[in-house]
Amino acid sequence: MGNSDITKEKIIDETIKLIQELNGNTQKITIRKIAANSGVGVGLIHHYFSSKENLLEICVQRIISHVITAFKPIPAKESSPRERTKCVARQVMDFLMDNQEVSQISILGDMENPKIMDNTVKTILGFCHTLPGEREEDRKFTAFCLTVILQGAFLRRSLLLDIIGYDFTIKEQRDTFIDMAADRLTH
Repeated sequence: MGNSDITKEKIIDETIKLIQELNGNTQKITIRKIAANSGVGVGLIHHYFSSKENLLEICVQRIISHVITAFKPIPAKESSPRERTKCVARQVMDFLMDNQEVSQISILGDMENPKIMDNTVKTILGFCHTLPGEREEDRKFTAFCLTVILQGAFLRRSLLLDIIGYDFTIKEQRDTFIDMAADRLTH
């Protein structure tokens, strides 16, 4: 790894630390703070990443990617595939709601710049393991639909009460919404 690669990684690492220290509140992060923590000049950050937003998106995608890789949902062992899917979907939505700022950046980043193994695709593939059905393409289709529903509901969470009567700040209402979506997709 060259010096510029080492410097870029140091900037990314320090920015990730700031994101975590501020519980995902990226609005409180400044280029000056990133530069000071990284031991580099502000101009170098702009040179490598163009903008704070680009740097934050790279960092958030990394954070979420690590979370998805480490995410080991705990479905009930004796439950049906449908019940396991509901359980995992509830855990995914709980993560989104507990980490709203970084989750929103990740989802919108994946929508704006889709890649074959972005965080959305990793979530889809993760759901495939819990879904009922023998045909892989059917499981992938259902996993895609469930992931899009969860992401859309999360992104529009402040409007869901007015639109369909669910308040996503109340866990029981989120779970009811998720159960209904999973039941309809896995009938």
